[in-house]
Amino acid sequence: MAESMLGRLDAASRTITDIIAIGFDITKTFIFSDLEYLGHLYPTVLRIQKCITANAAKKAFGFDDSYNIGQFAFPAVQAAPSFPIAFPVPLRGRSDLMCLIPCAIDQDPYFRLTRDVAPRLGYHKPALIHSKFFPALQGSTGKMSASDSATAIYLTDNPKEIATKVRAQSPSRCNSQQLTAG
Repeated sequence: MAESMLGRLDAASRTITDIIAIGFDITKTFIFSDLEYLGHLYPTVLRIQKCITANAAKKAFGFDDSYNIGQFAFPAVQAAPSFPIAFPVPLRGRSDLMCLIPCAIDQDPYFRLTRDVAPRLGYHKPALIHSKFFPALQGSTGKMSASDSATAIYLTDNPKEIATKVRAQSPSRCNSQQLTAG
């Protein structure tokens, strides 16, 4: 359990580095971890949980009675950052702001529920931009994952790491002259 948590924290750190590397202005970007920020999110999470029934979660995610309680509770945690009230300090108490969520299609059920509960909470519905999965280095049957460094080339990877990852996936088409690291 501790190893998987450390892996997730490492993946989150790489993702933050990638966000900054593509040009997000760190002075205008609030980057947070649910794990570290949950105390601030919790009042919003509770309000959302009161609006989502077990039947709605079952329908949206295909849950049945064998799923654990954490899986039923998590959608509210995922939804809370969609509302400005969850960020009283960085947004200076403004509650009139709207949220745009770029996400892959696998996240749609979370934000479909979020859009359903928004009016009941008195908030704007968040807008979504769906993207396709980028295929993993292993091919179109998988997807890139921040938690598995072998599936993606990161902006922070050095030339040697990139060459190694590419060679590992297409050794018959790569020779040492084509992919020289360094």
